[in-house]
Amino acid sequence: MINITIDNPDIEQILQQTYGNNHSRLIKEFSQFIQAAKIKDDIGISIHQLEQGESVKLADAFTQVKRKYEE
Repeated sequence: MINITIDNPDIEQILQQTYGNNHSRLIKEFSQFIQAAKIKDDIGISIHQLEQGESVKLADAFTQVKRKYEE
């Protein structure tokens, strides 16, 4: 379990207005945000590797991605 403290009144107000006491929705959307950020970072790394000539077969790439994000 991870607890996050927000020490910014503006952000706290936005969260309160948007989610109220619906903590499960806040947790779900925060998790989706983190997942999307991770995928974006992975895509950036992949583009860099491709530009450097470090590529893998398409089938291997799909296998790796599937394994990584379905865990």
